[in-house]
Amino acid sequence: IEIEFRDAPKKRIKRNLSLNCDENANETRCCRYPLTVDFEKFGWDWIIAPKRYEAWYCAGECMISFLPKYEHTHVMQLSTSAIPCCSPKKMNSIRLLYFDMSYNVIYSTIPNMVVEKCSCS
Repeated sequence: IEIEFRDAPKKRIKRNLSLNCDENANETRCCRYPLTVDFEKFGWDWIIAPKRYEAWYCAGECMISFLPKYEHTHVMQLSTSAIPCCSPKKMNSIRLLYFDMSYNVIYSTIPNMVVEKCSCS
């Protein structure tokens, strides 16, 4: 009988380079900040649910040392006067229950309403 032991292949874990911050953070890098959208404050009484949701927003500096994995962004900064900006990298949808113009109740998925990750681009 022959027995052979092998190490299991190691799975690499992808780092999350997206930062989450709050208003009190002293972070200058591109960061995701909380933003609560309250439909009632807008006077949008035609929306049944949710009455509010967390939308988040992106803000911060995109210095050369903090650039993302996209080489194009780095090359653009070196070859033009274009400055990378902090913007959403990944967005998610929300589900909304609302009245249409004929007062029918509509259940719909609205795309790109929640910022999941921010990045310099």
